[in-house]
Amino acid sequence: MKFERNVLSLAVFIGIVGLTGCNDETTHITNITPETSIPTTPLEPSTPVTPVEVDLSLNKFVNPMIGTAASGHTFPGAVVPAGMVQLSPDTFVGSNIDHESGLNPWHSASGYWDSSDYAENGVIVDKDVPIYGFSHTHLSGTGATDLGDILVLPYSDMKDTLINAFDKSNEHASVGYYKTTLNEGNIDVELTTTKRVGLHRYTFEEGADRNIKFDLGHTLLNNNGETLKTKIEILDDYTIRGRKTSTGWFQGQDHQGQDIFFYAKFNEPVAKALLGKGEDAPTDTEMRHNAVYQGDDLTAYLNFGAGDKAIEVRVAISPVNWHGAQKNLEAEAMTYDFAKVKESAEFAWAEKLSKVKVEGGTDAEKTNFYTGLYHMMIAPIEFYDVDGKYVDMLGTTRTLEKGDTPNYSIYSTWDTFRAVHPLWTIIDPKQATLYVNDLIRKSNDEFGMLPKWEGHGSETGTMIGYPSTAILGDAVTKGLVDAQTALDASVKSARYRPHDFPQINDGILGSLMAGQLNYHVNEQCVRVPNWNSVSYSLEFSFYDWTIAEMAKAAGDTHTYEEFKARSYNSLTHWDAESGFFVPTVQVGDNKCAPLAGTDTSWANDIYPTGNFDPYVANPYAFTEGNAWQWQWSFMQDLDKLTEIMGGTNGLNEKLNNLFTANSDEGDQHQDMTGYIGQYIHGNEPSHHVIYLYQRTEESYKTQEYLDQVYKEFYTPTPDGIIGNEDVGQMSAWYIMSVLGFYQISPTDPTYTIGRPIFNKATVHIGSGLFTVIAENNSPENMYVKSVTINNKPLNTFNTFEHEEFKAGGELRFVMTGDKTQAMKANLAK
Repeated sequence: MKFERNVLSLAVFIGIVGLTGCNDETTHITNITPETSIPTTPLEPSTPVTPVEVDLSLNKFVNPMIGTAASGHTFPGAVVPAGMVQLSPDTFVGSNIDHESGLNPWHSASGYWDSSDYAENGVIVDKDVPIYGFSHTHLSGTGATDLGDILVLPYSDMKDTLINAFDKSNEHASVGYYKTTLNEGNIDVELTTTKRVGLHRYTFEEGADRNIKFDLGHTLLNNNGETLKTKIEILDDYTIRGRKTSTGWFQGQDHQGQDIFFYAKFNEPVAKALLGKGEDAPTDTEMRHNAVYQGDDLTAYLNFGAGDKAIEVRVAISPVNWHGAQKNLEAEAMTYDFAKVKESAEFAWAEKLSKVKVEGGTDAEKTNFYTGLYHMMIAPIEFYDVDGKYVDMLGTTRTLEKGDTPNYSIYSTWDTFRAVHPLWTIIDPKQATLYVNDLIRKSNDEFGMLPKWEGHGSETGTMIGYPSTAILGDAVTKGLVDAQTALDASVKSARYRPHDFPQINDGILGSLMAGQLNYHVNEQCVRVPNWNSVSYSLEFSFYDWTIAEMAKAAGDTHTYEEFKARSYNSLTHWDAESGFFVPTVQVGDNKCAPLAGTDTSWANDIYPTGNFDPYVANPYAFTEGNAWQWQWSFMQDLDKLTEIMGGTNGLNEKLNNLFTANSDEGDQHQDMTGYIGQYIHGNEPSHHVIYLYQRTEESYKTQEYLDQVYKEFYTPTPDGIIGNEDVGQMSAWYIMSVLGFYQISPTDPTYTIGRPIFNKATVHIGSGLFTVIAENNSPENMYVKSVTINNKPLNTFNTFEHEEFKAGGELRFVMTGDKTQAMKANLAK
């Protein structure tokens, strides 16, 4: 079944409404009607956007269970594209570290971890899974844990209020919908969502006592031992609202905690409501209407009596206030129509998935592909209420006016600058522009700096460098945003002037503007004992290059020269003798020298033998990796990288050594997964490396190793993602790669060809359709015999430019199974 509808057609239902209202919690609630609605993406495109032909059949290729096992850290619950609500089960994680809570700080990242055993064909061995309930906020694919807000658990017997269980064989997950059956009480559970409202339907056994627990104290991070501030109020027999403040990973400005408000409606009247605290049984305190109950870790136990009717619950959330949550519910789920909401969620996903339609390939490959698109489109989320109100990163409540760029949240920029944002520039340039304009606004108008890892309005300071500059630089060089505005937003993060930012909490500022930056600027290196010193230097240099490119586009010669020079600072860490980037030590005033060739006591602290060892993943030197992986991070000047590695032949040899090195030797950090030699596909610094073979005489190895990665590290099973999915990055890498190309250095709008797996892909690029054809394609025919882009030969190193993505354009491959016929790289300059 196919439909044709404009991409904004669901705006009324999704509930982006007229921007009115006040800031305080006593605001009068006005009626909200579809006539006052504004578009979900209000920024007008610079070129006409052609409608997407929606194919609902694509939804069958999405399996939300992929990535829920091993270290994928995805969640299986219901969500719509960019939805503020992610309604999903929170399970009791086995092999937990925190025995008191039952939550493993690593595997609890998404609230759900599938520890089932799997047969070789991926069939699940039935197993009871303990569960706390179903909460409304979750992260997808991260290596850090937070959220799990507003937990709801149905129960028939008071003994089942803490934890229940479900059988894996009774679990079903699809786009916008989740279903299971709780063992105790035999309660059927169904979940679906709008952008801001979670819908629950609980069907109890006939004659059973129907109860629902609202647990405001539940959280996935256990709050670092700090208390939760909670507030609950029963407004009438059908309505409850509340507030929760927690201090987890997302701690808010000045570490005052993260607020979330909810407003919930029931289809049946509450017969009795009891108040509880923590894991204790409810007290004898019967909750009265219009009485506000507040304290730490509060829970409401709601009884609906016996009956044959399913209990349906609509829970709207807001980051601003109760009234915002109420408006969200009234705009998006005013009536009880679970089936309609589910159908609309399914349509919203089909509309997004239809941006790329593939032909050929196996069902397993299509499942990997469309599930990848699904995971990539969960975040960033639209983090504002239907009246346009949101809380910025300094805690100030602001209001979007009609035509404003939406406020987004969940920016894992160190991961996503590499493929997620570049992919958006292809399949939806308008959406890519909205993300960039939101980042610019956060820097220039609100927070004062670019975010690094932002969640729910809180900057966590996680990871290294200032990676958002690569997202902005990429948009500038592709002509999506103004160069000067992007440059102004970027340079603030890259000049070591912490006193310029008194509005930012010192702890957060220390992560955003780390002391390592001072060394990078003044000593042209980041020497030990600085943490992650080599990785910081390499990342700073790359991001400096992205700023230089923005300055060049803006015509700012002074800034260009400043940051272009800085982009080569990390070469101080290059040790020609060992052939790796290595830690440096001070050898004079403001001078550094590579540790590998220096007699210093630091060698004994970093390397067990006292001598340089590329297998050692010491945190003084590297972030989540070792010298094998980080030697490829000089992405800003690949000609220079080739030169220091010994020219074309030296680069070829270095790549061969990487992929044939001992996978079992050295340190094994939890993020170091997906080994081929010492290439680790499970972490981002390796993602571009396979494509560097296109700069060598053995360019065919790009196809060989890509084929191996596709088959071994991406499978349509719960353990089918080799590392953290990382908010779409692992998926975006796969999507781009199986289409046949990849962008090695975001901000350089150049794509290198790879190994397509589909016979044909039709990509909606906003202004029209672009086609990728792979003639003579098959699992055996992995090698590229020839390629043309818009009927022209490729550029040097088998590349083409972003401007070639145009309506009616075509990237055409001819494939072969004969390695001797494989296309050679054009190495001429």
